[in-house]
Amino acid sequence: MLGAFCGLVGAIFLGPRIGRFDPDTPAEEFKPHNVGMVTLGTLILWFGWYGFNGGSALGATGDNSIAIQVVCMNTTLSAAAGGLTTFLLIMFIDKIECVASLSNGLLAGLVAITAGCDSSNEWFSLLIGVVAGLIFVGSSKLLKMLKVDDPLDAFSVHGANGLWGVIASGLTRVIVGGAEMKVLSGCLIGAGVIIGWTIVTSVLIFMPLSCLRLLRVSPDIETKGLDEVFHGGLGYNLNSHRASRQSISRQELNK
Repeated sequence: MLGAFCGLVGAIFLGPRIGRFDPDTPAEEFKPHNVGMVTLGTLILWFGWYGFNGGSALGATGDNSIAIQVVCMNTTLSAAAGGLTTFLLIMFIDKIECVASLSNGLLAGLVAITAGCDSSNEWFSLLIGVVAGLIFVGSSKLLKMLKVDDPLDAFSVHGANGLWGVIASGLTRVIVGGAEMKVLSGCLIGAGVIIGWTIVTSVLIFMPLSCLRLLRVSPDIETKGLDEVFHGGLGYNLNSHRASRQSISRQELNK
């Protein structure tokens, strides 16, 4: 949540990419161009999350072996619920079966369950994942409506659902674990402190950089591409990819 709110402030000061919200620019110019890599990266993260959450038990023997089983099961259920909810909701709203959104929904479910993965149960974990999917879609749509350019939907995954994860952690301990309400209020206060501290310090960092024009490259460099200007070569050969797609489209039309 801290990193995502910092990134959100940075994105606001940086501004959208050239043409990002221009109605004359084709929307496909800003869509993920390698869905296979998106999917692979998601699976790697999901696999690593078992070490992150399960490893927090600090051992796999004795009572810890039971704790690890609970943690990993809750992690799996929330991730699956988040991914499926996001996939179905995007399919209903945008009329597309979007694999990239499915991947982000999985990550949203993982983020949301992390803080309370040890205290939740299977049904509450499913609920956390479903809510995470709804929050991800709503947050992503809201940022686009506000013209905040978040290329990877990082804030919607980690920020909005980081906040939900903190709240859900308190809820699980109160509802499932029978803890006092002060546990939940502590989570809410903690989340507010994190958000406030992060926004203030991030503004102090990004505002001077923006005023000094050190935050963004020139339009010419941005249009040409940072890979070519700063790294001596093209990171992606998108022109040949577009030409290939156009050629395939012409062949299909001829048929």
